[in-house]
Amino acid sequence: MNKVILEIGIEEVPSLYIDKALKDLKNCALRELQRLRIECVKVQTYGTPRRFIVYLEDINSQQKDTFQQVKGPSKSIAFDKDGNPKNPVLKFAQTNQLKLEELITEKTKKGEYVFAKKLIKGEKTEILLPEVCLKLITELNFPKSMRWGRTSFRFIRPIKWLLALYNEKVIPFKLETISSERVTYGHRLLSPESVIINSTDDYFKILEECFIIIDPEQRKKMIYDKINQIIEKHSGQKYVDETLLNEVKNLVEYPRVLLGQFDKHYLELPSEVLEAVMIKHQKYFPFYGENGSLLPLFFVVINGNLDKYKKTIIQGNERVLKARLEDARFFYQEDQKANAGNLKPLDRNIEKLKNVVYQENLGSMYDKVKRLVLLAEEIGEKLQVSKHLLQIIKRSAQLCKSDLVSEMVKEFPELQGIMGKEYALLQGEDNQVAITIFEHYLPRFSDDCLPKTMSGGILSIADKLDNITSCFINGIIPDGSQDPYALRRQTLGILNIILNKSINFSIDSIIDFNIMQLLTAKVEQLEKKIDSKSLRNNIKDFILQRFRHFLLEKGYRYDVIDSVLIKRPTNIIEALSLIKLIQGAYHTSGFMKIITAATRTFNLSKNANVYEIDCLIFQEKEEQFLYDQYLQVKEKIEQAMSHNDYKKVFCYLEEMTVPIDTFFDHVLVMDEDVLIRNNRLTLLKKITEMYHSLADLSKIALAKGKFK
Repeated sequence: MNKVILEIGIEEVPSLYIDKALKDLKNCALRELQRLRIECVKVQTYGTPRRFIVYLEDINSQQKDTFQQVKGPSKSIAFDKDGNPKNPVLKFAQTNQLKLEELITEKTKKGEYVFAKKLIKGEKTEILLPEVCLKLITELNFPKSMRWGRTSFRFIRPIKWLLALYNEKVIPFKLETISSERVTYGHRLLSPESVIINSTDDYFKILEECFIIIDPEQRKKMIYDKINQIIEKHSGQKYVDETLLNEVKNLVEYPRVLLGQFDKHYLELPSEVLEAVMIKHQKYFPFYGENGSLLPLFFVVINGNLDKYKKTIIQGNERVLKARLEDARFFYQEDQKANAGNLKPLDRNIEKLKNVVYQENLGSMYDKVKRLVLLAEEIGEKLQVSKHLLQIIKRSAQLCKSDLVSEMVKEFPELQGIMGKEYALLQGEDNQVAITIFEHYLPRFSDDCLPKTMSGGILSIADKLDNITSCFINGIIPDGSQDPYALRRQTLGILNIILNKSINFSIDSIIDFNIMQLLTAKVEQLEKKIDSKSLRNNIKDFILQRFRHFLLEKGYRYDVIDSVLIKRPTNIIEALSLIKLIQGAYHTSGFMKIITAATRTFNLSKNANVYEIDCLIFQEKEEQFLYDQYLQVKEKIEQAMSHNDYKKVFCYLEEMTVPIDTFFDHVLVMDEDVLIRNNRLTLLKKITEMYHSLADLSKIALAKGKFK
């Protein structure tokens, strides 16, 4: 059983890049093997901060044979009328070292041609492996790469060694100044010497003896199991932060877990501050008690090291953590100090926001806060919330950005909103105000929780919409993969909040209100004149585009979505209700009748001009009957639509199918008399408009004869 090991020895790689690099490395190996027709039972990649490894198990010793078809002369040129070979085909057979009877004739788009089918014998895998190894290294891409020394090659970090083995043999190749060998290196501290690997069978065992755990998932499990062993021993709550675990597993080659402690007086700080210091900044795992509260203990994962240094390492990490916590406590106390005017800390910070630029040409964060107060209030009034809730929303909007200039958030930016909530409670604000300040940032990332309170949802929508509108005014519009201000994510956040809270309002009016605020505010003059209507349409189209993607991911039919969104609805809740209704009725007989009737009227009248319907020139009783039914149903539909009763609308549309069918059975629409013809086309045009009043039914696949 043939095996291949390729180890790329490198200087320490940031943990963020390792998992993706290993995935890309595996995909590249699979592509190369397929391209070269080399069969391999198992392709695995492993990695640590100091090495990327490709392991090919049970690889064939030779490429698969293949046939190559070479095109020759056309049959008419190759043979005469009696089928005798002519000179061109004889030379073609000689060139391809084939007998005349081994040639084949096949039909092509240009006629019949002679082909030579040649057997291509597969080469030995051993000969091709140097090319494969070089490809695997040179085709790896990273967001950031570097050059070193006098080399022109770029990689995530400088390459220090290359180990490449095919069973017992070295795979010979050279990358810049580095040649492949059978030498690797053990753990930097526990086994720093070079090690010779005689065969692929020895590789894994020797590396483990040299204190290298090459499998990231094995390192992850070792860390997880050890932390939980210690937690169980101390009767704590079994919890390990998954995000941190995935990061830490790629910071070490041989993980060991140590337990440290800190002064319990630091527990007086908000738990979020302690977690930010430990998790975000120090990469420590917090220790939680059985009731879920933080204990003055922490886990640190180290890269091996000898037991005799264990105490020193713990003490060193405890000193570092103490310094960080002392800084946090200092910032926490400074932020709460009252000034000479005896203003509360968050109120005092509002004035400081004047010195924080929001966006070029759009003033400061102070200006943004003023807009948020008015925009959130406008949304609240549209939703007819209570006066008490409106006061909560306004007060929350006034204070929601004040923590940005606090010392704590300057040092720990990830605590924005969290510290706003804490400081609001400390200065005696209403509990709901404090919660709203925190929730207005939600959701902060994919799969983050949504605001639980209505006030938090309203303020979050206002904040995100203002960000989107501001960027569009400044010409910062997402394009392709470029979205520097995460406007797509913020739009998705708005949509999720609207649907989660059933927030029923016109997005057009709110966008218009926000645009008016921005354009009438005392900010620097924009270089170009802004067309408010065009700007609103662009923002709305952007929101509806994200809504479409959202609905597709939820499993709604593309044609149903498009039929509703092409009408550019102003209300997200109502648009979703209509989409659900159409999707639910999609394959029912009633909906099929509606689509058939709508399609017939649409196809005949789509190019017709609209005139006034003249009842006096009706020639047939069926067209008079159709017109009477149209007037009755139109009135019923308008009444149902005023109450957003879309189910009734479709019931009324179904009622129209009988008079429409009767009309087409007995009336010739394209009459020779122009007046009669135009009158009938106008009637059909009006009926089509009625059918398409809620959704453009011509977008439905059923209307195009597609029944999938």
